[in-house]
Amino acid sequence: MVKGKTAKRSFFKTLMIIINFFSVISLLLSYAAGYISPAKFWIFAFFGIAYPVFLLLNIFFVLFWILLLKKYFLLSLVTILIGYDQMQSLVPFRFTGERNLPSGAMKVLTFNVHSLYGMTNHDYNPHTPSKVMDFIASEKPDILCIQEFYAVGQDYQKILEHVTSKIKIDHYFFHNYFDVTDMKKIDALAIFSKYPIVRTGSVTFMDRNTMAIFTDIIVNSDTFRVFNLHLESIRFGDEDYSFYSHLTIPNGENVKITKGSMKIFGKLKKAFILRAEQVDIMKEQIRKSPYPVIVCGDFNDTPFSYTYHILEKGLNDSYRKAGEGLFGSTYAGKFPSYRIDYILFDDHFSAFNYIRYNTDLSDHFPVAVYLKPVK
Repeated sequence: MVKGKTAKRSFFKTLMIIINFFSVISLLLSYAAGYISPAKFWIFAFFGIAYPVFLLLNIFFVLFWILLLKKYFLLSLVTILIGYDQMQSLVPFRFTGERNLPSGAMKVLTFNVHSLYGMTNHDYNPHTPSKVMDFIASEKPDILCIQEFYAVGQDYQKILEHVTSKIKIDHYFFHNYFDVTDMKKIDALAIFSKYPIVRTGSVTFMDRNTMAIFTDIIVNSDTFRVFNLHLESIRFGDEDYSFYSHLTIPNGENVKITKGSMKIFGKLKKAFILRAEQVDIMKEQIRKSPYPVIVCGDFNDTPFSYTYHILEKGLNDSYRKAGEGLFGSTYAGKFPSYRIDYILFDDHFSAFNYIRYNTDLSDHFPVAVYLKPVK
């Protein structure tokens, strides 16, 4: 009887060591996702998107082995510490720093307004556009970047005059995702600024309906460039959301799991690869900027991705520099929430008071931060 119990304990210990080993390998592969382009090896991107799961699993093993007084806890602990910098994208660790807002700081806000539909296309409310404008007006941003800015029915000039009057911002630049010949339609990226705009431009990504725009802005004789990005979406449709709902809702109807999973897998893979190509183009555009840069927008990718790592390299993440709390998710849709909307900036600026707004005006949460040029 004693031998049987000993054998079971030995088997359980061996099994846990094996699972621990694979969890460590998975966590290391998730670190690699930020450095290896999905256009070359796409499999790493899937480990990257699952980083929080692998991190929690390794934290579990650290605690598990410590409770059993086994040195195996060092395996997961060392692996976690290797990725300490990555953890700061999940929860910022700041032990010092200015919390009071200094004079002269400008408020930068970015918001994917989901074509002003609200949370979902099916829940369109004719009052949503007005509510979005009311929200922006109440927050009084100095620089505003909008993705999926959509309006139809009036001459676009009148629409923009109405918007600028509502939010009390005089200067703007917008560029449609597609060539639009109808003067009564806007479907665009837009940058609004309380400061003079002296130059504008756009960056297109092949024939995709994703792009970037930029404006050169002057503040107190200081010129800097603001980029507004919207990178490749996963493009989930109603069938994909329905499939996911059946997987997550208890007692849901039976679905063809293999077929549904492969369809979602294929869309994720395609989006990973396309974003890798787009982000390489954008990094070169940022590098060539003659002025200090602020990069805002919907990256459609997590802080553990190649997209984020390439864009953030040489820049600062406002959430990491001035944010608080765990995860900081900015996507409000049905799929697991991640932080996919960002405000990055170079060393020309300091960041204060990062905010993620909990609204139901879009399938994204708006985010803002106060930036002050470093003298």
